[in-house]
Amino acid sequence: MIIYIEKQASDYKQTKIILEKFKNSDIIWIDNYKNLFDKKFSQKIENCFIVAKLNSDAITDAPDWYGHNNKTSYFFKTSLNCIFDCSYCFLKWAFKNDIPVYFVNYEDIKEQITEYIKRPVSLETGLNDSDYELKLKQNYNYKNKIWFYSSDYSDILWMDYISGFMWEFVEFFENINSPLLQRRGAGGEGIAMMEIRTKSANIKSILDLWFIPKNTEFAFSLNPQELIEKYEHWTSNLDVRIKAINTLLEKGYKVWLRFLPLLPVKNYQEIYTDFVKEIKEKIDIKKISSTFVSGLLYTKSDYNNILKKYPKLDILYRLQEEKSWFIRESREMRDFFYNLFESLDEECFICLDEK
Repeated sequence: MIIYIEKQASDYKQTKIILEKFKNSDIIWIDNYKNLFDKKFSQKIENCFIVAKLNSDAITDAPDWYGHNNKTSYFFKTSLNCIFDCSYCFLKWAFKNDIPVYFVNYEDIKEQITEYIKRPVSLETGLNDSDYELKLKQNYNYKNKIWFYSSDYSDILWMDYISGFMWEFVEFFENINSPLLQRRGAGGEGIAMMEIRTKSANIKSILDLWFIPKNTEFAFSLNPQELIEKYEHWTSNLDVRIKAINTLLEKGYKVWLRFLPLLPVKNYQEIYTDFVKEIKEKIDIKKISSTFVSGLLYTKSDYNNILKKYPKLDILYRLQEEKSWFIRESREMRDFFYNLFESLDEECFICLDEK
């Protein structure tokens, strides 16, 4: 194993934990991770990774209608790149190479998250802590939440054995929600919530938490097994994911199901109808916190990028352009998917689209 470590990241707690875990690794000290990350690189990614300090913004706005809220939701990053090899993923053209990067200045990232939570009343001055929290509480009226999505740039759960993300951020989201910010009738849930989305079934780090979190929900992306094998290489197979889901449900964790992206394959009606039947048989949907569904879609520029890199990827040729500037599945196909998954869960949320 080769570990590239930025000199400015050397003194962080997480760096020291990583070095303790990988005692026999070759350490190469670097000045800036971008000098390596922004270049074409032939090193096999299973044999190396980068440890760095994030000096730029960790948080970006999520698009409207992405998740639970129309607005007030964000992506945040603590790492880049993913060991999984999903054929359709935007990460396949987003960066120059596939080397995973782990940012270790967690306290800086937590501070940024805190500032985003404060945004609704940030322009008001002269408020003491109690008045400030009351203003924030009134702003959200106990009905809305601020959502932070943690897995857009990498599979957080799979990478946790290196990153230590779970211990750091799940507890952080429990503590950041003071009693004044908890929502009435929501079992102690706070205004600020985190989603950890994954295609991994390695739930050990979740089970190792000393508590069952109220402000973090674990979302499993699911597709039919034959499509996992063809398009989601190295990810956990469907049966293993379902077993992990049921284990967490039995222990009282909040679990979401994410049926996305649904893929425009031949015989999709038959494949996905059988898939929904299997999910109904193997998972108690009544115990699931929420379900989301979305087809495969790209912006025009992203579509051109992936088409250039993977010109033989069949599913790319079953998409079409829409007035919304998306390249996506046909209206007929999307309506089939939406109706099908509403038969599984009538409250299934449709991402980045309308029925």
